[in-house]
Amino acid sequence: MRDSLFAVARQVLGRPDDGTDTLEGYVARGRDVMARTPLALCVDDLMDVDASSARWLVALTSLDRPVPLLLVAAAGDDPGTGRTAGAAELLARAEHLELTGLPEAGVAEFAARHCGLTLDAAAAAVCHELTGGNPGLLLAHLAGRPGTAVTARELRGTAGPEALRCTRRWLDDLPRPALAMARAVAVLGDSAEVTHAASLAELPVPDALHAIDTLVARQVLANRVPPAFRHPLLGTAVLAGMPVGSRIAAHLKVARFMRDEQWGAERVAQQLAAAGPTGLDWAVEPLRTAARKLLHEGRADEASRYLRCVLRDRLPADVRSAVRRELAEAETFVDPDLALSELDTLLRESEDPEVCAELALDVAGMLIDRARPADAASVLDETAGRIGAGHPAAVRRLTLRKATVSLLDAAGPSAEARRLADAPEPAGGARSRELANLRAAIAADRGADREAALAPAREALADAAGGDLGRLWQSCAALIRADELVEARAHCWRTGRLSRAMSGRRAGLAADIFRARICRVAGDLPGAVAILRPVVEEIGPGSTALPTVTGFAVAGLVEALAQLGDQDEAAALLAAHGPADHGPDDDLYGRYEGPYLLAARAALWRLRGEPGRAAGDLLAAGRQLVRRGAVSPAILPWRSRAALALAADGAADRAETLAREELEAARRWGTPRTIGVARHALAMTRQGERRLTLLAEAVRHLEASPARLELAVARADLGAALRAAGRTAEADRECAAALALAGECGATPLARRLRAAPEPVPAHDKPVRTHPLLTPQELKIAGLARSGHTNRQISQMLFLTMRTVEFHLSGVYRKLGIAGRQGLAGAIPAEPSAEPPEDLARPSVQPVDGRSRHAGPEPCSCSRALPPGTPCSDTPVRPSRWHDGPRPAELRPSASR
Repeated sequence: MRDSLFAVARQVLGRPDDGTDTLEGYVARGRDVMARTPLALCVDDLMDVDASSARWLVALTSLDRPVPLLLVAAAGDDPGTGRTAGAAELLARAEHLELTGLPEAGVAEFAARHCGLTLDAAAAAVCHELTGGNPGLLLAHLAGRPGTAVTARELRGTAGPEALRCTRRWLDDLPRPALAMARAVAVLGDSAEVTHAASLAELPVPDALHAIDTLVARQVLANRVPPAFRHPLLGTAVLAGMPVGSRIAAHLKVARFMRDEQWGAERVAQQLAAAGPTGLDWAVEPLRTAARKLLHEGRADEASRYLRCVLRDRLPADVRSAVRRELAEAETFVDPDLALSELDTLLRESEDPEVCAELALDVAGMLIDRARPADAASVLDETAGRIGAGHPAAVRRLTLRKATVSLLDAAGPSAEARRLADAPEPAGGARSRELANLRAAIAADRGADREAALAPAREALADAAGGDLGRLWQSCAALIRADELVEARAHCWRTGRLSRAMSGRRAGLAADIFRARICRVAGDLPGAVAILRPVVEEIGPGSTALPTVTGFAVAGLVEALAQLGDQDEAAALLAAHGPADHGPDDDLYGRYEGPYLLAARAALWRLRGEPGRAAGDLLAAGRQLVRRGAVSPAILPWRSRAALALAADGAADRAETLAREELEAARRWGTPRTIGVARHALAMTRQGERRLTLLAEAVRHLEASPARLELAVARADLGAALRAAGRTAEADRECAAALALAGECGATPLARRLRAAPEPVPAHDKPVRTHPLLTPQELKIAGLARSGHTNRQISQMLFLTMRTVEFHLSGVYRKLGIAGRQGLAGAIPAEPSAEPPEDLARPSVQPVDGRSRHAGPEPCSCSRALPPGTPCSDTPVRPSRWHDGPRPAELRPSASR
């Protein structure tokens, strides 16, 4: 338009009536138009407007206008030639608008309307990330996609030819230094510091800075530090335009630099993967290390990509075998069938007996994860026969693992497993850790001798190989059943740490499940939920890769949610992962995790007020456990829970029989938790003074255990029984203590039940503050937060975990409709004291033989009827090791929380 005077004016209005090209004529014509109607002028690029048209636009905007005039003009940021005086004046007077592109929420609608494609939330997010919502780039990037639905992986993985053509208008005619700098930034990616990019582009820093300014003006780079492309798709186009040899050389140069400067394995691996097979010996380890890190973070797809990059190079046989095993571990979360097939192929190809044994153990582990213990046993047996008697150590490992696998069978341990577990000590007392693990598992299932399970469990977990999933699953479970929570948590922590350094995410998931179980035993329901939610989300609904692990995670999460009172989420989880509603045994028979899923569903039935259905599920769970020889009440107290459900459903006689059976089994196992739980169940089948006596004994046992939630329930029932007996003052004390414990555990249904009872008399002299929306525990925590105490200070003052404090504060904000602490001042009264009242504190402790021990009479394990408060010295219960030394981190205030 520069070659034609008044080109813009003539295009909009036509020539003036007198036919002349004069400024006055076009201004007059514009005034005539604006006298009749509002006028909107859109100019594509103000930098290309001829000088005459620019002067006309300036004059037009200076007129006194009877109707509105809107002038919208696009103006590039290139400060080069072509900007006229009129254009400069318009730019100085204009209101500048930065076009930011479509918002992420509008990308899916745009794709459906203009491209006929369906994008889910993840695909829309990738599109927005790559294009910044620029409509032109969106159209180009989505053009030519087959089908009607596009995944995030497809969109991130490729840029179609139309997208590359579209980006050329940003990249064509770039000066040579600017093009070199754009290529350097594209190769470096997020690591594009100016000095590094200048070195890679072989430019002096001043020239590099000038090149960056040019790229910003062309809107290739964003106007920020460090340099980055305005839209990532532009970086893809720059890389695609580089000669392949130059691109590989640039990636390798950056990879060496990052390795030498210790930028981290993941950044080095990104460059090596982009370069492709290199034949460099030093490239193997960064790729493997990055893959392990990604696998631990749940990014199995990316981990597989790095490991496949390693396998494209020539490798020694032992390294190739190890990498293929790591790839199978990663692909368990991406394509489990392929992972199992590849590992099985590797097993059949291997000739080394030791390598064969390791691969057979890996294949068996994957089959166990997929709930196929019989197939796992067959693989182990076949490999042992193939190796032969010439390698007794390898054969012994396979035989022991086969015996351990039989523990997962619906029929219980094999005869060989029982024989190995009951055999006398080998000469010299040297036992393999696999054998110790087997003995610990069988002893814990039998439940006859706590020490007989503890000693081999500790031996099995004694070495540093905490990533061994089989030993963690069996022996760590034995520690938890014995209430050795500090020890169990230490092993879980070690396994989680090692799984970051090794390809062992399955072991890390198991460690998470056991950490959550420790929280549940200790009554930390919010803590259990916080651990298990990410596990279930990572594995994903309908996963065939890890059904056993998924089952345990879902069971723990559903039970915790039900006890928290979150019925909707618990029911949704069961619908996605758990048993169907049509029958207790139909779809869980023979599954190792089946009894735990049934017990979790029973907790949901209890929450819904259907004790009969809860009892049915618990009895079905018990049948499966007994069938495989798992009779210890520490595994799953199904008899006690079923007894409570049956008693609530009116079947007191049957409930009493079950409770008596569990009490007898609990005495054999000998932990205060199992005895207290069984006594509580037996008490609820009785009436009058006998119920009071049994409940008081249950409370005393549970006070000597880590089971805070079970203690809260027992104290609540004891309070109700005392109130029914007319002992109101004692009832009030028990109910106040139960309410405090329920708040600490997050047990909303229990707290609601206690608040529905007559108000307890506080144990202290201060008036108890109330609030119509908040529980006493929430009110106490909110008052301390209002007074300026941090979450850590509150957790220390009230003897709560940091997670519990955060959980209650979130509930407070939601109930009061406030955004955070700043809204507390106007929502609740000031806290009169920073000290927690006695009814919210934990039971007092006093030193006994240098240990921390709950005050009060010695717990009693006999069945004689005693008045409440009367100690019995016939069969004292040892204090649990949970009270020896520091409390588990899930149960004490911690800086990590």
